[in-house]
Formats: sequence, structure tokens, C-alpha cells
Amino acid sequence: MKSTTNATDNAAIKTVANTWWVRLDSDTVSAQERDEFAHWLAANPQHRQAFDAVGALWGELDAVKHRVAKPETITPKTPWIRSLWAAPTLAMCCLALWLFSPLPMLLRADFHTGYGEMRDIRLSDGSVAHLNSNSALAVRIDGNQRQLTLLQGEAWFEVSPDSSRPFQVHAEHGTVTALGTAFNIRLRNSQAEVSVTQHSVSIDVEQDSGQALHEVVSEGQQLAYDQQAGMGKIKAIDSQTVTAWQRGKLVFENQPLGEVMAELNRYHRGYLLISDDSITQRRVNGVFRTDQPLVALSALESSLSVHSTRINDYLILLHR
Repeated sequence: MKSTTNATDNAAIKTVANTWWVRLDSDTVSAQERDEFAHWLAANPQHRQAFDAVGALWGELDAVKHRVAKPETITPKTPWIRSLWAAPTLAMCCLALWLFSPLPMLLRADFHTGYGEMRDIRLSDGSVAHLNSNSALAVRIDGNQRQLTLLQGEAWFEVSPDSSRPFQVHAEHGTVTALGTAFNIRLRNSQAEVSVTQHSVSIDVEQDSGQALHEVVSEGQQLAYDQQAGMGKIKAIDSQTVTAWQRGKLVFENQPLGEVMAELNRYHRGYLLISDDSITQRRVNGVFRTDQPLVALSALESSLSVHSTRINDYLILLHR
């Protein structure tokens, strides 16, 4: 029981350390917050160790850059490896092109971003939509309505007030209505995750069963929903962590490796896959750069003692 408690405490300390690192990295930290950080740091030697570990990770990321091979330099060690992987790789690539073609999505979208691209879109009503990497947004704004649909990816919305035209974003069989200024929506695995950074929003979801659900989420809170399971529980979030992607950062706080790999895939033009199910639940704590997904992958290999098989930079398999 003692070891379980210690592990839980350590995970909590790492989470707080990551949160502090992101908040201090932003340009909005107040003098009071800096004092709070100083008190937290001095309260326990483990706090200092955890925070230093986050900082050291950035040094580790720089140190492993040389391990990220260029496509033209990757050569199989022996000829039989080339023949072994050739057919499965070709089949996998063809299947991926068929299943994940972006064309239908792009035909519906008014705005979209590519891998590693971020875009700020000033809408006709004065609102601003900030699109994260590999995202797509459809917009219908006229004299009577403000209706948007997040088709893919993630976006942060800064809403211009207009009581006669509610600002509504449709995402994964749900509707998010702004009751204030700013909120973030992230789509992942048929689920929508709504985080409120200013004021509040109302969320309406209609389940497969036909049941209609309604919830109001306030500043500093987050709620996830999907059509089958409905709404999850409201939980507290740190706004600087949620919007860290706008500053080119990815923050992982005790997240399973499978989720981390899925997130890295959003910033990589290719496929980063786990070929060994036994490692998908290994926990990851760290802060990475959005423009260096392969460097982040190399850092994960070092910290989690896992390995990768790199067919090229387009297809990389992670395993024990």
C-alpha cells in the first residue's frame, strides 16, 4: 500500500510541475502566481526535483536530435529486412490512403490546416478562430446566425458578443453555445473535449438513444462528450496547459503512451504506430515541441526504454 501511495504522490507532483512549467512559459503570469510558485517549490525537495526534470527534458530533446534520421539515410541492416517489410508497408500505405483521404473533409471545410500548421482566422462577426494542426472548420455567419462546425482537430474560439446571434459550434453530435468569450474544442476518437478559458458555455448533446443532455461549463472547467456515452464529468483544468499548443507546446500529464502517440500523429505527416500492445499504457509526463514530433519520439524511446523500427520518416513502429 505504501508503494502505491508513493507512486500516486509522485504522479501528482509531476502533474503540478508540468502545469507550473507551462504557466511560467506563458506571458500572462502575475507576480502573485510567481510567489505561489516559489512557495510550492520550497515546500518539498521533490517539487524542485520534478520541476528540474521538466527543464532537463528540453535539454534531452536537443540532445537526441541527431537520432532523428533523415529519410535518405535510413538503410535496413540486412536485405531480408527490406523484403520482409516491403509488402506489408505497401499494403498499409494503400489502406491508409483509402481510409484516411482528407478530400471529403476538405470539400466541407471553409478553413483547414495541414500537419504542423496553425492558423488564426478572423471571422466576419469579429470573432477569431485559432485552428490547431490538421484541423478543419466550416463557417456559416450571416445577419441571422453564427453557426460553425469543427470537422476535425482542435480550435480555440474568441467570441465577439452579439446577443441577437448566438455563437454556436457543432462538434461530434453536440452543440457548444458561447455564453461568454473564449473556449477550446478538441476532437479525438469520436469524442469532443470542451475547455472553457473565459466565462462559460452551454453544451447540448443528443445520444443515440434519443436522450437530450444539457450542461453549463464555466471558466477553468472541462467536459468531454460523445454520442454513445453522453457527457462525462466536469473537471477543473489549467487554461495555460489547455492552450499550450498555441505556443508550440504539447503537455502530457500522466497520460498513456497510446494517447501521446495519437497526439504526436497530429503534427507528423506520416504514421507513428505502436506495434506492441504491452507498452500502450506506459505513462508519460513531459512537455514537447509541436514542430519536432520525431525528436519527441526519440525522447520517449529514451525515457520509457522502448525502441522503434523506422521504415522511413513516414512510417515508424514503436515497440519493446
